[in-house]
Amino acid sequence: MTHKLVSLKSGSLLGLFLVIAAALPAAAQDRPFYVDANVGQTSVDDIEGFPINESTTAFRLGTGYRVLPWLGVAAAFVDLGKIESMVDIGAAMPQRIESSADGFEVTVVGRAPLGDRFTLTAHAGVLWWAGNSSFGSLTSSDSGNDATWGVGAEYAMGPTFTVTAAWRRFMIDNVDADTVWLGLMVRFGDTRR
Repeated sequence: MTHKLVSLKSGSLLGLFLVIAAALPAAAQDRPFYVDANVGQTSVDDIEGFPINESTTAFRLGTGYRVLPWLGVAAAFVDLGKIESMVDIGAAMPQRIESSADGFEVTVVGRAPLGDRFTLTAHAGVLWWAGNSSFGSLTSSDSGNDATWGVGAEYAMGPTFTVTAAWRRFMIDNVDADTVWLGLMVRFGDTRR
């Protein structure tokens, strides 16, 4: 079931990415717009006060606009995946704990080009999230908005395609989720890196 769910999410994200990529060129010939798709790994050390050390697959699909060569804004849908673990609370049997979250983020992106192709980036913004968690037979849902920040790097393979890598921290309620991303950016119009 988990593999089917991951496959379904991957196909949906890829389809949405291709639709956006096809729609943007005509509208953005003279503007530095971009779309990007990322796959990553989310790691969590603590859920609901229980120490765990688990990770899961995450997905991100976004778009952005470079206001200046060194400054941009970005928005994205982020699925941080589902963390699952068994925790020992001193009862007769360990209990299963699960937690998942997704949402929309808006960030400011600072950029420091190092030559023609390589750029360092810094990101800071807000994630509007919705999450579900369960502990044994108890389940709960919650939503809110919290800070996100991180650093990354871009390598331009040409005027259109750029490979990206990043680390991002998402603060979700009382849980810190660290995600490492690897992605592909497609740029339209202006060839500034």
